[in-house]
Amino acid sequence: MFDPKNRIHWLAVIVIAIILILVLGVTSAWGQEPPGVMDLTNRNPGPCGEVPAYMPRDIEPRIVDPAAVREHLVALQESEGPDAGGRVVLWVCVARTGQAASILIHTTSGDPVLDTIALRVIAATRYSPARNGDQPTTVWIAQPVDFIPRSKSVEL
Repeated sequence: MFDPKNRIHWLAVIVIAIILILVLGVTSAWGQEPPGVMDLTNRNPGPCGEVPAYMPRDIEPRIVDPAAVREHLVALQESEGPDAGGRVVLWVCVARTGQAASILIHTTSGDPVLDTIALRVIAATRYSPARNGDQPTTVWIAQPVDFIPRSKSVEL
């Protein structure tokens, strides 16, 4: 029988309540993306799959015109961004054509404006396609984007 004066009964009630809260919180979060992961593209996984995964290749993709990408980052940071630094690491699915087919934020800079600038610039960036043997192939890569305060430069 439950005795309201018994501390052990109250402790059991509290433990059961905490367990229920945790279970309900975990089950309601199932199927949601982890915090910090943003998808720039639609939900159609296309050639990349839904999540970043290793795809075999002999030659890594490279940014075709890094100077133009750097200029674009600097221009957007000057016009829209704060005078702050930070690093964004993006997962980029580079298609066989050299286009970014899908982009996810792996590590945020902590500033949503800088994260958005990085997403926009990398979405417009052209890559040399990765190659597996003599064939171009679709691959996921980690693309860091470093923002340095406006008085300095932006690095890829």
